[in-house]
Amino acid sequence: MTATVEPLGAPTPDDLDDVVDLIRTLGYSLDRDDLSSRLARLTPEAGHETWVVRDSAGRVSAVAGAHVMWAYNADRPTAQLLLLVVRTDVRRDGLGSQLLTHFEEWAHGHGALALSAVSAAATDSAHRFYQKRGYHESGTRYTKLG
Repeated sequence: MTATVEPLGAPTPDDLDDVVDLIRTLGYSLDRDDLSSRLARLTPEAGHETWVVRDSAGRVSAVAGAHVMWAYNADRPTAQLLLLVVRTDVRRDGLGSQLLTHFEEWAHGHGALALSAVSAAATDSAHRFYQKRGYHESGTRYTKLG
């Protein structure tokens, strides 16, 4: 399936509802207001971009989000894919691959030397998805809340 990947831009209420539903499939709890507030911070000016793929009715079928960051150990930035989720009824239609390719092109356009993808530890299918596309485990991230 070939679909158009487009920047989310200023989301409509339907867009917010669709993206909230997609993020909830990953096990996260949020509502429209939460997402709206977060998107207000995740802007191109802050190094972030959010993309969507829409179905024939204009509803969001898939979403991805990324950012470019600079590190102390490199003269070129790293691009990190922070979110990629496809609606369950259209998985295996190639939308995830299209979004990943779009992310990679965007990252290279921003001069990124390294590309990374954040994937939940319990999501084996996501791990296989990235591995099939040339991504590999590259370390361990430690997290402490609060």
